[in-house]
Amino acid sequence: MQGVEIKSTSLADLIAAQEEHGDAFAPMNYAVWRAALQQDLTPENLAKVGEAFFDKWQEIEGIKLVLETISANPNDFVLTMAAAILLFHRTTRYDIVVTLLRKAVLLRPEIYPAHLMLADALLVKDDVNAACEQFAKTLKLFPEHKKETNRNLIVHLVDCGYPREALDIANTVLTEDGPTSTLLNDIACAMQRLNHSDTALSVYKQALELDPNCAASKFGHAATALKNGQYATGFVEYAGRSLKITPATKKIADLPRLMPGQSVAGKKIICYQEQGMGDTLNFCRFALVLRERGADVALAVPPALIRLFERSFPGITFFSTLGEIALEGFDYSTPIPDLPGLAGVKNAADLLVASPYLKADPVGVEKFGALLPARRPRVGLIWAGECRANVADYLADQRRSTKLKEIEEAFGPIDATLVSLQLGKPREELAAWHGQPIFDPMDEVHDMADTAAIMENLDLIISVDTSTAHLAGGLARPVWMVSRWDACWRWGDDGESTPWYPTMRIFRSQERSFKPVLAQVGAALREWCKNWRA
Repeated sequence: MQGVEIKSTSLADLIAAQEEHGDAFAPMNYAVWRAALQQDLTPENLAKVGEAFFDKWQEIEGIKLVLETISANPNDFVLTMAAAILLFHRTTRYDIVVTLLRKAVLLRPEIYPAHLMLADALLVKDDVNAACEQFAKTLKLFPEHKKETNRNLIVHLVDCGYPREALDIANTVLTEDGPTSTLLNDIACAMQRLNHSDTALSVYKQALELDPNCAASKFGHAATALKNGQYATGFVEYAGRSLKITPATKKIADLPRLMPGQSVAGKKIICYQEQGMGDTLNFCRFALVLRERGADVALAVPPALIRLFERSFPGITFFSTLGEIALEGFDYSTPIPDLPGLAGVKNAADLLVASPYLKADPVGVEKFGALLPARRPRVGLIWAGECRANVADYLADQRRSTKLKEIEEAFGPIDATLVSLQLGKPREELAAWHGQPIFDPMDEVHDMADTAAIMENLDLIISVDTSTAHLAGGLARPVWMVSRWDACWRWGDDGESTPWYPTMRIFRSQERSFKPVLAQVGAALREWCKNWRA
């Protein structure tokens, strides 16, 4: 432990010190925490200590602690369930979660939630056959919980990328039991994922007639209206969502929230990242509208964006979300995804505040131009997004990301220089690449400004639906975006183009597998290379 001296080794004192001085512990001392937990072991304390490790990005130690604790207490059902719940929500080790839950249902086969959670975990793990068997077993053992079990199956099928199957089950339940707001919400969600936004909007309206206060239906209706191009109402409704506030943004979010229709002239406003980095890159352009209306605007964003944004938006102040921000004098705060609604976006033409609206550093462009191979055309590749350690984001990433091996199979030899723009764990896949050489400059990349500088030296960028696709679009670089089949709302239901980025071409998968759409991309790329001219 660094920075704070803690003489006591009681678990209560350690937890209190961690909560008060968390940043001073880097890393947490595994032996100390394990010994303290053993002295005061309860399911609640196991969860608290596990959370502390995961909050400090010490996932391996957190998982080790859980497994050692369960191994030492093999017959404790409640402890086993606590461990399974912790790992289910804070890691992507669903293989371990399934093992723990199988153990739990053996220890206490009469406990319904353990059976249901096992079915959910199997589906998240993409063991569909085993999951369906477990759902069927749960229905047979606990017929009194039929509605809840069916609901779980429908929701998880949608989230795992099986909306057609979810819709079949939901329609059967609708026929047998009649409509409820919850069931109609699930049907609308499945329809939206199937890119039938008109129908989904109609069903969401029926759900809201039955329960006008349902937050899920309100958010679903807003997102579907946006997917359907109804920006005027969609963005206003979108502002009613539950915000994703983090410890880094809590103080900012505590300021009065700027709402559509409020005057901003003469006001000091701080906008903060509330969703992913791609959303920030997508919506940041509308901060210019607030400034044009007389506001003093600041943005709080991750450090990786600051250098790029400072060059792109002169006259706007930028803060790192990882540093202390003096909030005195600010009249309002707003999450960055609210900016289109605050700017009064009503139609597709309103999306083009400027193109390009992001600007690369000329010095960086020259630097990377000298590093890249001379042979052209140069084609950048991004095949995977960031996989965050929670169920919802993990499932979304499973639907949007592919593997480099699948690109190798689909593209074949290309008459171009291939350049990797991939970061994170998927970058390790380059070691097993057997196709034509891929130049990897990412050791020299320290932030989005560096990636932007590389992109200015490329002739085409091919990306899955992740932040680099938004970066390429914001720079107005030629970009082909490979969309999952249940497309994000901003890409609409169909079509190859998008009003968000005039230089983007969308390739839409028509099924869970990316192989067919990647084959289309490969064929289009070979034709593009054949016709390319400097």
